[in-house]
Amino acid sequence: MTDAQIDPITLDLIENALLNARFEMDEVVRRAAMSPTIRVQHDEFPMICNARGQMVVGQFGSYIPEVIDRFGGDISEGDVILLNDPYVCRGSISHCNDWLVIVPIFHAGGHVGFASMFGHMMDVGGKVPGSQVNEATSIWEEGLRIPPIKIFDRGVLNEAALAVILNNTRTPDTNRSDLMAVIGGCRAAERSEERRV
Repeated sequence: MTDAQIDPITLDLIENALLNARFEMDEVVRRAAMSPTIRVQHDEFPMICNARGQMVVGQFGSYIPEVIDRFGGDISEGDVILLNDPYVCRGSISHCNDWLVIVPIFHAGGHVGFASMFGHMMDVGGKVPGSQVNEATSIWEEGLRIPPIKIFDRGVLNEAALAVILNNTRTPDTNRSDLMAVIGGCRAAERSEERRV
């Protein structure tokens, strides 16, 4: 590998383009979500990674390689991966209310990166409304644990999986809306990548 020389102006432009993509992800999800947890409290966080899953912009960790390995590296344009298991993502999310989305970014047929974001859902089942169990002694009391699944496979929504997930929440309409908002936020980063390349 050779060291590439990048002048400070080009580096600054790239850095700010990536930061702007992150801010655009925030705005899309905040405007499209239904729950006050995301719209008012801003309990959502975006991340952009390179093709190896290493964080370039964001603040909650690089767990993507381990998640992608669960699919044998089989990712395609139009895929959207959903999970909420804190153990699978090295604690990047802290409880089952945080639904985490990963979208692979492609350009000209080649995989160039990932956009990822999580949003706090109003309810994910569990023993109390809101799924915030202050006396919980295990994760099983919080509600439904979602392993990494392709909620969209090559652009096609997995309706059966989504139905099972939403059937295990007290706020299915809000959760569906917030999930689609988080996916929309990741798609905003994908579109930003297309404009920059």
